[in-house]
Amino acid sequence: MHNTGKALNASNQEGVMLDYITTSNLYWNHFDLTVVKKMRFTEAELEKCTVTNGDLLICEGGDVGRAAIWNYNYDIRIQNHIHRLKSYLPLSHAFYYYIFYFYKSLNLIGGKGVAIQGLSSGDIHKLVAPLPPIAEQQRIVREIERWFAIIDKLETSAEDLKVSIQQTKSRILDLALSGKLVSQDP
Repeated sequence: MHNTGKALNASNQEGVMLDYITTSNLYWNHFDLTVVKKMRFTEAELEKCTVTNGDLLICEGGDVGRAAIWNYNYDIRIQNHIHRLKSYLPLSHAFYYYIFYFYKSLNLIGGKGVAIQGLSSGDIHKLVAPLPPIAEQQRIVREIERWFAIIDKLETSAEDLKVSIQQTKSRILDLALSGKLVSQDP
């Protein structure tokens, strides 16, 4: 199932005031919920706009195709520039998150439009994605996450090494400039 959220309409005074997220809350594989906005939702809008645990959310604009899985134990609503993907079949949303991540890295997902780039519902429906059995999807996700964890450790180690090298260079310069690097001839 695919749909987008609700457009903010200040003149709308019907419904109950509820929290909702925008594209500014949605990043690759995580959410920043520091600032969560509120707007009114009618009962009819709630089914279309409510995100539940496990739903895959994709940005229509900004960093087109940016995606994350809503892994919170409470529901939230979405604005109209976020696509919500929810399967009727047993699927791994994490697998399809990585499909979007992969397609984005290959520039297979890009925005269309003259001024503001966007990823339309039609563009999402045209995407072709593999459909391995659920057990294989889960195995692939575990393997991707294992390799990404290794890469993260290497990146952290590389940063630590850069810091150590910079500190060593500074220490050598300090010793050299204070005359402690080589023996002094009085």
